[in-house]
Amino acid sequence: MEKHTITAMFDDYQAAEKAVTRLKNAGIPASDISLVGGNEQMRKSRPDNLSGTTETTNEDVGTGAAVGAALGGGAGLLAGLGLMAIPGLGPVVAAGWLVSTLVGAGAGAATGGVIGALIDAGVPEEHAHAYAEGIRRGGTLVTVRTEQRFVDKAVDILDDDGTVKMDERTTSWRKEGWSGRYGGTLSSTSSPAQAGSIPIIKEELKVGKRQVAGGRVRIHTHVMQQPVQEQVTLTDERVRVERRPVDRPATAADRLMQDRTVEATERREEPVISKEARVKEEVSLSKSVDRRTETVRDTVRNTKVEVEDTRGRKRPTGTG
Repeated sequence: MEKHTITAMFDDYQAAEKAVTRLKNAGIPASDISLVGGNEQMRKSRPDNLSGTTETTNEDVGTGAAVGAALGGGAGLLAGLGLMAIPGLGPVVAAGWLVSTLVGAGAGAATGGVIGALIDAGVPEEHAHAYAEGIRRGGTLVTVRTEQRFVDKAVDILDDDGTVKMDERTTSWRKEGWSGRYGGTLSSTSSPAQAGSIPIIKEELKVGKRQVAGGRVRIHTHVMQQPVQEQVTLTDERVRVERRPVDRPATAADRLMQDRTVEATERREEPVISKEARVKEEVSLSKSVDRRTETVRDTVRNTKVEVEDTRGRKRPTGTG
């Protein structure tokens, strides 16, 4: 049976924990839910973990275990909730099917850690890098991989006020210098240029496309009761005893003196109700595709070079 993947990032671990509880209460199996939480307190105590190394020391595990116990106070949240080292992220608090994928035989190395696991589950690569970056910055990722019948419930629960709007968040990160790839934050110090050389830089405008949610349409059906009435003509029989005077000669049958009984049964009709369900209309959802052309406007920069020689003359030498 085909499974669908729904993801949501939370800044607050407790908000993520509540979302997981609501998902389970909605009937979604715990085996379809995963949680990966960035351990910010441990990273602050061990700054070298910011580089994304997967090496874990005893000190890391001790610190992380204490933090994990504090975060995962609800032991029944998800089975196996605890500290583990995920390739590319280092020690994190994690549990669920996504973690099982990562700790499988060689899965971490084969699929590139959490990014590869998300991509394998159907998450676009661009979004997978953003989620990994969010975990690295201390966020908590809740991922549901479930059947179609639970998709709407999962979306409603994860589309809550505590959910991070990833489009806005990644835009903010890019303004800070994030490259759009996990761990690709630009350094404030750059490699020194060769002595006696100045790089000539020219920006080029590149326009790509991405899909964004434009709203949802749902169809709900409700069973309503409506009183109706119909008229039906019924027939009732009545037996009447009639006595009428006669004066005629008695026949042989009349002269037989014996006991006789004459009987008549009354009958009446009563309404009989039956129902037949008939389909009067069908409602379905379909999609149509409209294409439009937009003009994207922006500015690009380039380095203008001006050379001044020792004789004091200036001459422009063009642009890069």
